[in-house]
Amino acid sequence: MRALLKLAATGVAAASLLLGTAVLPASAADKPVNVTSVKVKPSNGSNGVSAKTKSYRVITKAKISGLDSTATIYANVYRGSKKVKSKVEIGWVSPNYDYLSGYPISVKSKWGRGAFTLKDIRVDYHGAIYADTNVTGGGFAMKSAIDGKLKYHNAIQVQAKGTKKTMKIGLRCYEKGGWEGCSGKRVHVQYKTDGHWKTRKTVRLNGQGLHTYSFTAGKKYSYRIKVDPGNKVVGGTTTASIKI
Repeated sequence: MRALLKLAATGVAAASLLLGTAVLPASAADKPVNVTSVKVKPSNGSNGVSAKTKSYRVITKAKISGLDSTATIYANVYRGSKKVKSKVEIGWVSPNYDYLSGYPISVKSKWGRGAFTLKDIRVDYHGAIYADTNVTGGGFAMKSAIDGKLKYHNAIQVQAKGTKKTMKIGLRCYEKGGWEGCSGKRVHVQYKTDGHWKTRKTVRLNGQGLHTYSFTAGKKYSYRIKVDPGNKVVGGTTTASIKI
C-alpha cells in the first residue's frame, strides 16, 4: 500500500560623474523628486525562486514639486555589499501621472540567494542625476523554491508491511543554475495524532536530496514532511498522506 505526496505550495560612486551625467546633491534647490522610502515585494507573494527570473514590485514614496517633465527613478541592486546589477528602473513621475506603486522589476536567479537591497537611489530629470541619500527600506530576499524529486515530482512515498513502514523522501531546490537535489537539507518526518502534527524524527538528506527512513508503528497514521525555512531556502510542508 503506497501513498504519494506532492510538496505543498510552498553607494553612489565617489567619482563626480555617473553614467556620463553630473550627480547633484539631494538638497539641490531645483530637485523635483525627493525619494523617501522604497519597499520591494514579490509579485506572487513568495520569495521562492523557481525559474531563471522572478518578478518583484517596487513601492516608492516621494515628495514631488515643480515638475514640468518626466523624472525617472533608478537604483542599483546589491546582495550584501556586492553590487549585482546597475541602473534598474524602479518608477517614474510626470506632471500628470506617476508610476510609483507596484512598479515591476525582474531579478535573476544567477544573482544568488539571501538578502538583497535596492541602493544608490537617484532621479534622472532633464538629463541631470539627483542622488537621494536618505532613503529607507529597499530590502528583499530571494530563496530557492522546493519541489518533490521522486516520481511524478512527489516529495515522499510511504510503504507499509504490517507494522513496518518505509518512507522515501526526495526534495529538489532551485539553485542559481536550475533544479538540484536539496543536498544536506534537514527535514522533519511528522505524523498526525489527536488532531495535531508531531515530529517523529528529523533526518538529513544526502547529496542527491534523498533519504530512506524505516520505522515501526503499530497504529495507522497520516504522515508528512516539514521543511524549516532558511536564509536561502523556503520552507513548507507536504500534503498529508492517507492513514497507513
